[in-house]
Amino acid sequence: MHPPPRQEHLADRPEESSGVRQAVKLTVPVAMAYIPLGIAFGVLLTASGINWYWAPLSTLVIYAGSIEFLAVGFMVAGLPAYQVAFTSFIVNFRHIFYGLSFPLHRLRTKSQKIYGVFALTDETYGITTAGPGTDLTGRQITILQVVSHVWWVLGALLGSLIGQVIPDSVKGFEFALTAMFLTLAVNAVKASRSMVLVYLAAGSGVVGFLVDKYLVGESFLIVSLLLYVAAVSFMYKKEKEAKG
Repeated sequence: MHPPPRQEHLADRPEESSGVRQAVKLTVPVAMAYIPLGIAFGVLLTASGINWYWAPLSTLVIYAGSIEFLAVGFMVAGLPAYQVAFTSFIVNFRHIFYGLSFPLHRLRTKSQKIYGVFALTDETYGITTAGPGTDLTGRQITILQVVSHVWWVLGALLGSLIGQVIPDSVKGFEFALTAMFLTLAVNAVKASRSMVLVYLAAGSGVVGFLVDKYLVGESFLIVSLLLYVAAVSFMYKKEKEAKG
């Protein structure tokens, strides 16, 4: 006869199931963004003359929404690899700062840590570092990231299929990412009720534009970004000193 199952294992199952449901539930707002945005990406890719299967494939192995949209233009324009690499670094530069507070220590296995770094996005970072997401276990964080990744791939797959039947005369899908970041920025300002960061961003953008136009061409993004990071860091340092 087989020995009866250990009672603690049976007791753990409802708790594990509840943990999975909690992690999946937290991805619902992510799905509301990833699926429409993924559809826009898939449509844009096929409308640019690229084979449909590159949409789900790229979202599976790259998984960096903003740079994936830019990559479509890179592929069509045939840009050199060094320029693609540099632009990708600048666009995803913010992830360096995400890594400072992302709860990587909760991910126990090596594979979890590797995937956790790979699948770190704006949305999953925000969930795991604020609100109920701060209490997620390592297993729940991995589930959160995997399910969010699935939403993105699914959206791109749907978009690539839809894009094959949409007339070429339909335009504007490339604006989807800009619209998303504008919405996030507006929500962030409303939540903080402070215009300081907006003024810093606007000022950095103006300086970056002037440098790009009169001094060093194609430098708007890097100049604006570095200037903004420096300004925010200086402001944070001053606030910390004022608090003692």
